[in-house]
Amino acid sequence: MVQSILATTALESELMAASVLGPKHGRGKRSITADLLLTALIDAFSILVIFLLMSFSSTGEVLFINKSTELPKSGQADMLERQPVVKIEENQIFLENKPLAGGDQLFQALLFMKKQMAEERPDQESPTIVTVQADRRITYKFLNQVVVACAQAGFSDIRFAVLMK
Repeated sequence: MVQSILATTALESELMAASVLGPKHGRGKRSITADLLLTALIDAFSILVIFLLMSFSSTGEVLFINKSTELPKSGQADMLERQPVVKIEENQIFLENKPLAGGDQLFQALLFMKKQMAEERPDQESPTIVTVQADRRITYKFLNQVVVACAQAGFSDIRFAVLMK
């Protein structure tokens, strides 16, 4: 019996000496728990990065639509690109979320924006595209003054924000 106890302790000591998890393992000072924590941390950050990449669009938010605004529906549409946005809400005109008094003030603001863009990027052509975001119930008379002001300011390509049917 004493021999079996001695044999068991000898076997345990040999296993402890050969074990990676054993306290007598002294070759590497790092423990396996540190490696496991690092691996789990890298996995968690990888999942977080993938989630953030999938949940955010690469172009960012193009339009901020008020809850009371109902965009018109269209059978054919393209993806919106980042262009100057003219928003019409409750008979008020906004250019890049800055309120304007009317079509004349919109014309002046668009000219200033075009001049500013040309100064910032002299090697590129001046922009000719503007996006108009308006409620589908807006009157033609009010919308027409916005379209005319955009055209007079040199924004000949006027795109309307719509929803797909």
